[in-house]
Amino acid sequence: MARYMWVWVIIGLLGVFGTIAAQDTPEESIPDPAPLIERPDDDLKIVLLFGTATRNPNNPGLADSVMLAAVNRTAGSVSLLALPRDLYVYVPDFGMKKLNTAYYYGEVRDGTGVQVLKDTIRYNLGVEVDYYAHVNFAGFFEIVDTIGGIDLAVDCTIYDWKLKSWELDMMIAENYEMFLMPVGVHHMDANTALWYVRSRNTSSDIDRGRRQQDVLRAIWRTIRSRGLLTDLPALWSQVTEHVDTDFTLTDALGYLPFASQFEADRMVSYRFKLGQEIRNAFSPAPERAAILAIEPDPTAALITQFLTPPTENQVARNQLRVEIVNTSGVEQLEYVAADRLAQEGFTPVIVQENSHFRNYTAIYDYTGQTKGGPVAQLQRVLRVTDDGVMTEPDATRAADYKIYLGHMYLYWSCTRDVIQPRIKIDEHGTIVIDESALTPTPTP
Repeated sequence: MARYMWVWVIIGLLGVFGTIAAQDTPEESIPDPAPLIERPDDDLKIVLLFGTATRNPNNPGLADSVMLAAVNRTAGSVSLLALPRDLYVYVPDFGMKKLNTAYYYGEVRDGTGVQVLKDTIRYNLGVEVDYYAHVNFAGFFEIVDTIGGIDLAVDCTIYDWKLKSWELDMMIAENYEMFLMPVGVHHMDANTALWYVRSRNTSSDIDRGRRQQDVLRAIWRTIRSRGLLTDLPALWSQVTEHVDTDFTLTDALGYLPFASQFEADRMVSYRFKLGQEIRNAFSPAPERAAILAIEPDPTAALITQFLTPPTENQVARNQLRVEIVNTSGVEQLEYVAADRLAQEGFTPVIVQENSHFRNYTAIYDYTGQTKGGPVAQLQRVLRVTDDGVMTEPDATRAADYKIYLGHMYLYWSCTRDVIQPRIKIDEHGTIVIDESALTPTPTP
């Protein structure tokens, strides 16, 4: 808790000092601006989505959630790219800073936080933003609360400090408790959803971006399932009470036909990867803060991929039918696997079938495809060894692949950058922290 207290103290001191002056940075330390990345389609629009870590109207807060959405009505696609908050970037007029400070500096100086953040993204990533939408803690809380919470499949156990109640003071350590979010399907209220997208006690900022993308999909899924788009003008007045945006009602109505048909599971997620687009580093002395340094060429390639509509291979992957049978003995575990496979571009279908209990997951391949097939990808995300793959070509197949989900998937479902606590299932079937035994280590 102490580290959070120091962050708030520092932010508060900055607020007391008022206007922040532009910083002098040695010319040699400033990277050249990234070339503007060409858009493949004139109908492609880039929306900047960001959330600030504050519920105080007098404190702009740090932009701890920054994401780009590429919306292409012509191609019928939406892609999300999470930008790590610790990206070390050139903030125009302020020098080399972490990405999450750009909005704060501009807002405190003269109320231009959104423009400074846009300019920062344009300078360092070569992406021109068309629209933006911004929420703080209070706005996020109101959105999730208004739609009645969200349902989310969680494939990595999260264990971290959580504010006991939204009304409590975030600055008091006693107002927090350790909270366990085990693998499974969960209905999250606003307070839990906010905790879920912010937790990093056992994970990283990169994984936080992944969870933020998951929650955005869940919010969109809930909006569509509840038919909230049918009266957009009334909905829009509620949204703009909690969301700061330059997207107008006229703009929104223009996207309504597309939005009404777009399924949340079709959103494609992209993230920066350590050792590829970014690397761990430290800022120059005397600060020596932990940062994420950008690798320009791999980053440009990632952003080009993010802006490109689905390829023929991706469309073909989405047409593959993958049936899932839960033989794990754990209720709703099939929904966790289905959600993960949907994110990988498959079309999962949960089926009910009388089958014996399995400890290990098995994959049945009915395509007979020997080269270029997705079996290796299925093995990777489901943690299945070659011994667990059965090839049974069937020209009259109803499904291309069938997954018999085993009990060990409960422990092996997490393939993310998240440290998994030791867990066990008690006599009531509840997942609890197990202090006496280590979680099994997967060996595929």
